[in-house]
Amino acid sequence: TTKRGIGPAYADKSSRVGLRVQDLLDPKIFRQKLEVLAKEKNAVLAKVFNQLPLDPGEIADEYLDVCRPRLEPHIADTVSLVHEALERGEGVLFEGAQATFLDLDHGTYPFVTSSNPVAGGVCTGAGVGPRYIDRVIGVAKAYVTRVGTGPFPTELAISGEAVGGKDRELAD
Repeated sequence: TTKRGIGPAYADKSSRVGLRVQDLLDPKIFRQKLEVLAKEKNAVLAKVFNQLPLDPGEIADEYLDVCRPRLEPHIADTVSLVHEALERGEGVLFEGAQATFLDLDHGTYPFVTSSNPVAGGVCTGAGVGPRYIDRVIGVAKAYVTRVGTGPFPTELAISGEAVGGKDRELAD
């Protein structure tokens, strides 16, 4: 894990309780959803981590006052926009990150990300059918790196600094 909260965000999405960017467009809905989530998360914070609760009102204010104005112009039904472009015959480029060994279904489980970063994941991630994917270009590094924990079967017993640290390719 990179400790960025991706796993918990995907867990909320899978449980169908996660906040979505579009929720920022309706402050009432955003506050209601956040209140429900905060109740559950605060119970975990208190009982498992012995931490003070988060204030959902304060969080909502910050997101609605700071994030909403910056994000609102960019919030759209992107599935429709992509399909319209494809139907007009325009080229659409999808970019993925990570790769097979971090894929939730095909990776070195349990040391994986919460999504499907393989080429086929474009279909679910972008909301397009496979008939629109006519070319896949794979990119490989000269050497393997890994973020977080997990098996690293090709790791050499030399300093990471010597291999990739100087170019900041290795993460802690």
